[in-house]
This record gives sequence, C-alpha cells and structure tokens, in this order.
Amino acid sequence: MASTSTSARKRKHEIMGAFDDIAPCPSTSASMLIQKPCYDVFINHYGLDVKHTLAKSIYNLLNEMKVKAFLDSEELECGDFFPRTLEALMRSASLHIAIFSENYAKSPWCLQELSFILQTGAKVFPVFYHVEPSDLRHVDRQNGMYAEIFKEHEKKGRYTSGKIQEWKKALHEASFYTGEIVKTNDGEMSLLKKIERIVLKVINDVPLVVAKHPVGLREMVQDFEMKALQPAQDDQVVSIVGICGMGGSGKTTLAKELYNKISSSMERSSFLFEVRDAASKGALHNKQTKLLNDLGITGVTFDNIEEGINVLSSRLKSVKVLIVLDDVDNVEQLDALLPTKHKLQNGSLIIVTTRAYDVLNSWGISFIYKMRPLDSLQAGNLFCWHAFLRCCPPNGFKELVEKYLEQCNGIPLSLKVLGAQLYGESRIEYWESQLHKISRILPADIKKRLKISYDTLDDEEKEIFLDAAYFFIGEQSSLAIEVWNGLGLSGLQRWESLLHKCLVEHDDNNFIWMHDHIRDMGRDIANKQSPYRLWFPQQNINVQNQDQASSVQHSITKLSDLDDDSENLEDSEDQGFDIEWEDDGDRVTPDKGSSKGKDKDMASRSGKKKSGKWVKGKRSKV
Repeated sequence: MASTSTSARKRKHEIMGAFDDIAPCPSTSASMLIQKPCYDVFINHYGLDVKHTLAKSIYNLLNEMKVKAFLDSEELECGDFFPRTLEALMRSASLHIAIFSENYAKSPWCLQELSFILQTGAKVFPVFYHVEPSDLRHVDRQNGMYAEIFKEHEKKGRYTSGKIQEWKKALHEASFYTGEIVKTNDGEMSLLKKIERIVLKVINDVPLVVAKHPVGLREMVQDFEMKALQPAQDDQVVSIVGICGMGGSGKTTLAKELYNKISSSMERSSFLFEVRDAASKGALHNKQTKLLNDLGITGVTFDNIEEGINVLSSRLKSVKVLIVLDDVDNVEQLDALLPTKHKLQNGSLIIVTTRAYDVLNSWGISFIYKMRPLDSLQAGNLFCWHAFLRCCPPNGFKELVEKYLEQCNGIPLSLKVLGAQLYGESRIEYWESQLHKISRILPADIKKRLKISYDTLDDEEKEIFLDAAYFFIGEQSSLAIEVWNGLGLSGLQRWESLLHKCLVEHDDNNFIWMHDHIRDMGRDIANKQSPYRLWFPQQNINVQNQDQASSVQHSITKLSDLDDDSENLEDSEDQGFDIEWEDDGDRVTPDKGSSKGKDKDMASRSGKKKSGKWVKGKRSKV
C-alpha cells in the first residue's frame, strides 16, 4: 500500500507542470467535460494527513448516501490524462469539500486544485482540521502554520512568484467560507452529520439564477465577505448586514450570489424577492407565508399582515438560517417579516437589500455594504458581453464603446440595457445616433427602475431632488440647503433624506454629485411639470395656444450672497429675473438676444448680474 501511495504521489508531481498550464484557464469546452463521469462531490485534501482518516470517513458517508464522490486518482480509469480529466471532474461537482490540515500547504497539487475549484463558482465547504482559518489568511506573516511552509516553497524556487501568489490568494479567499473547525473526535462526528445535511441540501436545491454575464461578481463577493462577513463571523449572535445602493447598482445580483454560496451551510434558508413591491400591492402576508414555508413551518395560513406577525412571533424556531429580504424600503416591512429576529439560532445571517440607508439604520443594522460602480475594465467587459457576446469590442468600435461607458458610469443596469439594445447592430452610424439619443432621452427600462426611488419621495423631497438635478450638480450642498431654507423648505432634513435614498451624493468637500442617468431621469420628470426648470440652451416649452404663448414669462429665482442683512427669499417677489419670450408659432422659445449663461449647459436667462446661484424657474401669466 505504501509503495502504491508513493508511486501515485510521484506521478502527480511529474504532471504538475501540465496541470499548472491547464488549471487557470476557465474556457475548457463543454464537450470535453461530458466525456467523463460527473461527480456530485469533490474532496480536496492532503493524503498523508487525512486520506485514511477524516477524508475516508467523509468518502464512506457519501457512498452510503448514494452520492458520487471523488477522493483521489484511484477513482480514474487506467489511461486517463490526469490533469485534463481532473479539471473536468472539478467542474462537474456540485460541492467541493476542502480539508485544510497541518501539512496541506506542502502540496502544490492541493493548492492548485483549490485555486481551480474557486474559479468554478461551485459551492465550497471548508474543513479546518487542527488548523485555524487565520492560518490560511496570514501566510505572509513571520509565524503561523502555513507561513513556514510557504517560505520553503519560495526558497526552493521551483514555482514562479506569480504561481505562489495565486495559491496564497486562494487560501485567503477560502478562509472566509462558512465551514467547520475540527479539533477532536467528537468534532469529527458533528462534522459528518453536518456534511450529510449540507450534501442533501446542495444536491436537492436548485440555485438561484444570478447573471447571464457575471462580470466583476466574484471580486464583489470577496469584498463583501471581507468587509461584512468576516467581522460578523460569530456563532454567538444573529448577524444582520445591509446592502445599499441606487437602483440598478447590482444589489440583488450580489445577494443572490451570496445566497447560493452560503445557504448550504445553514439549516434553512429563504430569499424573499421584491418586498417593497409586495407591500405596495397589499400582498406582504404572502411573503410571510413563504418565509414560514422556507423555514419548515407549513400548514399555517392567514389573510393579513397582523395575523402573519403573530404567527411569525410564536412559530419562529431556534434554527440556524439564512434569510435575504430583497428591495425593502420601509422599517415596517422588516418588522412584519422578522418581528422576533433575535429568536433565531445564533450563527444565523440576515441580509437586507435596499435603496434607503435610513431603513437599515432605523432597524439597528450595524454594518451596511455600499454598492460601488464597476471599474472601467469590468464595465467594458460587461457592456461588450451584452453588445457583442465577447469581452472586448471588435475593430472600429473601441472609441464608441468608451463613449457609452462614460454614459453608464459603471452602473450594471445601464451597461446591460444599453449593450443589449445595440446587440447585432454593426452600423457605426446607428451606434452614433443611439449615443446622441440616450444623452437626451433615457431608455425606458433604465428610467422605470430609477424612477422607483423618486416615487417614494414626499413633495418637498421631490422639489429639492429636481432642483439638484437641474442647478446644483458641482455646487456645495451648504449653498443649496440655504437656498431651499430661504424658499421655505426644510433644506437640511430633505437633503439628508435624499442622501439616504442614494439619489444624490457629495464628495469630501461637500460638492454635489449625481449619476448621469439619475440626473437625466430628474430632468425628464421636471420637463413635464410646472414650474418649468430650464436646462438645455435650446429647450422649448409647449403651450396650448398662441394667446398663452404670448403671455408666458419665466421668472428665475436667484440667491445673492447671503448675510445677516439678506431678505427672506420666500417673502421677496423682487428677486426674480425675467426672461422675455419670443412668439414662435405654437411654441415659446427664449429670447436669445437677452439670454446669459453660467455655462454651456445652463438655462438661457436674463437679468441683473449678481454673484450667487440660479435656483428655480416659475411660469406665470402676465
């Protein structure tokens, strides 16, 4: 037996170079993968440590469960090309069990398998066998179990620095997966029971469909785990984390990927989509019913939210669960779905996605993960996958693609919608015409998603948001707040509400910023309302008839330098600046002879020159 094991290990090292070249490549054809039998579970382990002990016990358990598991090369048929076949087997597995033992990092083979496993996107269940997750996390430190081993790898010089960094990165990533720490024989028995439950769940559960082209998703998950889950990894508490961002920023996509990754390690799991929409339709009690069913409480029915709250309060059992509440916009929705969230078993995880920071803060959520735009490379890849079904633009389209990326500012929804609209169209002139069009008119799919946030605002918040979209981008928020206060609005309170709803932002110097598509959505709304706000120099105002056209004037309120002697803007009617309008048939256009502009985009206007800020337009008949 010993000689056989030695021979097998020697054979592995001989072909290690070939596997090095194959494993990092994620593009192996699907036809190759179906030539060999598929396995449900792949056991990644270091044989000298655990093959005849823990790994064998897990393997025997899976066989008893009639689950096809791969343990090592003895599973392969004579004559198989080992690296290529092993790659296909790892891709086919629904679950990977990685057993990190004391000498695991000594094996380049184990490390390369782990690196490839993490690229497959399948579920990974780590077992920390007489090691700690921190041993995987801190291999660059002076001390530590794996740190010493990596010093030996580097000293021998057999593997490139790039390869060693790849292995270190794989260990670091694996350390954040939810798994099991085993230090005693009792721990092994507990582990086997847990693996049995997890395997059944993974094999029987259908994962959520996440994204057609998941560009940047792996990096986003890693960032989330490092910032949110690592601090929250405490089996003594129920962890609650929030995901917040503007519409279309990828909150739900991230939540679904996390759900697929974590759910197998929990006793029960539930993903409740579109909570806000259900509440607006009076159907929140249906979400309550689904939550109970997902947690194993069946046969309970009720007709309203109050009954559901009572049932949830009394029936939520002490089980370790993962619950995702998607698109929440009110604390009452959270209270209705989890009225006694702390009755859940310690180690449970609740994830809430929303566009509103204040909802998360009010519910006592301590950690909030803020969605960030995709970087330029990721944005380009995502757009090109939807526009060309490839990761980069063909010849002649690079500059055009870059212009579209400028419009999208890294927001996944915009990248996907605009890319899909251009798919199959190879005419440069068509791309150019569409680019000009979207600079003035947002596609309906994007506008509809973004307008959801606007529709939740009260009247004062809507006024302030539209003012910000028209006049205050690039200006300091303190100035804007003074203007709104002077107009009788609750400037500071409403501004902070818009910040919490992710509709506006400001930089470190308090200069106002807004995503281009949110800005364009706001201006489109304002163009259809009275009072009018003018932005584009050639902007026209539709009127119903010639008489009305002749009687329209546009008064733009203006804030002068504010000091203690300033008059209250709300009470002063003489601080308006009139723009004369020319009769142009059925439409009214600004008199170009009397207009002055702050910049090339600012509204046409006339009036006495003063320092300060143009604020708002009013339409009046004279």
